[in-house]
Amino acid sequence: MTQEPTASKLPTVPPWIIAVTAALLFGGLDVAAALAGRISLHNPLGLAAVALTGDWRGDISPSHVPLAFQLFVAAKAAGCALFALLSGAACVARTPRRRLVFLGLLVACAVLLDSIALHVLVAAHLGLLLPWRHGLWMLLAQYLAGVAVDTLLVLDLGVRLGEAPRWSLLAYVSAERTIAAAGFIAARLVLREHRMRRALATAHAQMLATRSLLAETVRGAERLRIARDLHDAVGHHLTALNLHLDLALRQSREAAPPALITARDAGGQLLAQVRNVVSGSRQDQDIDLEQAIRLLCDGIPGLAIGLHVDPAAARHPAPVAHALFCCIQEAVTNALRHAHARRLDIALALQDGATVLRVADDGHGNAALAEGNGLRGMRERLADLGGGLHYGAPAGGGFALELRLPPREVAA
Repeated sequence: MTQEPTASKLPTVPPWIIAVTAALLFGGLDVAAALAGRISLHNPLGLAAVALTGDWRGDISPSHVPLAFQLFVAAKAAGCALFALLSGAACVARTPRRRLVFLGLLVACAVLLDSIALHVLVAAHLGLLLPWRHGLWMLLAQYLAGVAVDTLLVLDLGVRLGEAPRWSLLAYVSAERTIAAAGFIAARLVLREHRMRRALATAHAQMLATRSLLAETVRGAERLRIARDLHDAVGHHLTALNLHLDLALRQSREAAPPALITARDAGGQLLAQVRNVVSGSRQDQDIDLEQAIRLLCDGIPGLAIGLHVDPAAARHPAPVAHALFCCIQEAVTNALRHAHARRLDIALALQDGATVLRVADDGHGNAALAEGNGLRGMRERLADLGGGLHYGAPAGGGFALELRLPPREVAA
């Protein structure tokens, strides 16, 4: 049975859409302020526009250098569009190195645009997309780059006005830049809450799946207990009854009434039926693993899971079902916690009598991955059942696991 990501999960907005929308919103407000003449040309883009069209030491008010002002607004709009593009690219980057490159370009873009609102957005990106230590170092680099640009602007302003640099102005704008730390802290708080919610939802899904598996195990154990009681109580009494009926037939010989023969035959048939029921109950101790897997997959937030379960491979004895379920749990946890995957595919099938479980994600695959406690525990579980584990990072990215258990006759 194949199950694509279920529609019962609440639709979520991809992070890159939120990032691009916020960048376009704040960037658009920045461009609108420039068009309204509320932004001075005394900033990196404005001075560059003046250098290309006017005098470095002349008056740089927008009304006196209209051509430079038009070039400045165009550059501002292009820079904001580039900022929005880099914001989305940083969110969808699949490797940490590529993400770090996009974030570095985002910092440079914010410094050139010289907008406090965009600096706050960059700080939020750093808090959400990087480990907190790396994010802090990048935030410090962003702050120092902004202060360096402010220092150059203050020195340039002193030269233009023919007076001493206004260090008090530099102290003010440098203190103003510290507001970016609020964006970083808010992003870390949002990320912490998101992780806690996802961990809670994942634990709830695992609890439901484990409860389903436990219920199947309890039902199987109850059927086995009933079969044993039926065999020990009814079976023994029917055997004794048949023995006495046979003895009565042998003692009565030709004088045996027809009813005695009928009773002996009915007792034999009843004993055979009881034995068949007991044998069937003993053999029907396999646990249906599909329901537990589906409950686990349906409750995982932020991860699209494609599930394919071959009906022939869905039922297993309790030890095998428990081992497979624990391996799937570990694979899902690794995909969320370490690989940061968005898509996970699970396939359980039979191949030449062997049970094969394949799990593949689209996260941060690593061909040189060191085997930790999770993978080692999976290998040990499978080894106890005569199975094996293979894993690796495919060429297209992500991480893939293949678990194989031998046919039941061999495993037993």
